[in-house]
Amino acid sequence: MSPLTLFRNAGLAVAALAATGLATPAAANPQLAYIEGARASMERLEPRQFQADDMPYEHTVSIALPASYHAQPEATYPVVWVMDNALMTRSVVAMVDLLVSGNDMPEVIVIGVGSDETEGLAGVQRRYMDFSPPVGGNFLPDGLNGKVWDEDVGALPEMPQLADKYLAFLVDQLRPALCGELRCGESHTIHGHSAGGMFAAYALLERPGAFDRAILGSPFMRANGGAVLDREEAFAESGQSLPTDLYIGVGGAEADEWFPAVAGIVPGTAEFANRLTLRGYEGLTLKTRFYDGEDHYTVAPRVIMDGLKYLFREEAAAIGSSWPQRPE
Repeated sequence: MSPLTLFRNAGLAVAALAATGLATPAAANPQLAYIEGARASMERLEPRQFQADDMPYEHTVSIALPASYHAQPEATYPVVWVMDNALMTRSVVAMVDLLVSGNDMPEVIVIGVGSDETEGLAGVQRRYMDFSPPVGGNFLPDGLNGKVWDEDVGALPEMPQLADKYLAFLVDQLRPALCGELRCGESHTIHGHSAGGMFAAYALLERPGAFDRAILGSPFMRANGGAVLDREEAFAESGQSLPTDLYIGVGGAEADEWFPAVAGIVPGTAEFANRLTLRGYEGLTLKTRFYDGEDHYTVAPRVIMDGLKYLFREEAAAIGSSWPQRPE
């Protein structure tokens, strides 16, 4: 019998016993099986549109509620904020469902922010404006990487750099609005991949404490002439603490593929992680992983899963295993 079948049978048995009011075996502990009325997976709500102050376009917001949300009306839940809604929210929700089923993390609210899935790549392109710090110039990386990009990929036009406005929208406008109607807990995680990972790093440095957990997947740290790396330098000189539990992951194969190499994904990620380790910021815990053989896309689900497991490791330990245990 496969592990998946064993897990399903154990969960069904516990759920059946709970439904009849009989005592459930303490050794079997799928967290959702004990909550009467809980769904089997998260509930995805209809996407909503929000207009950010001082930004020229709307953002789509996708919300997924925990499986037990309606069954536990007094409960509050940590929130995971996902950048690149159209590209990443579904993947994060799928990973949360799997990890919650296995007691590898607690239930959370997932909120994806960005373009709408129906807009296609035209909507996704706005991310470059959302994620770019206001430093002038264009989106190109610095140094030799920028020179090769300009000559062999093509010049990029200058565009509005709205990261400061987008961050204010997330923290000062959207969070109060949504958490005024949803039962948000105190913990807020930000997840971003590629340019979204670069923005997540910017958010940690620009608004320390706004996100107490973060997952950065293959962050494009060399974008905008290395603006976020420059921001880290200034942050270090300020003497501030960085109260964040941070997971960073990048694909090893990104160093060998031409365009990710031009973007400097691997060396930029390594430099940022190395700086954080050497600085020893007060309040920061850091886990960095390089995934051998994974490229810019195949590494994304692995970073999400491993990042969530790492960030919620203490809560998962308190929940305990979902599997039946050997009788004593």
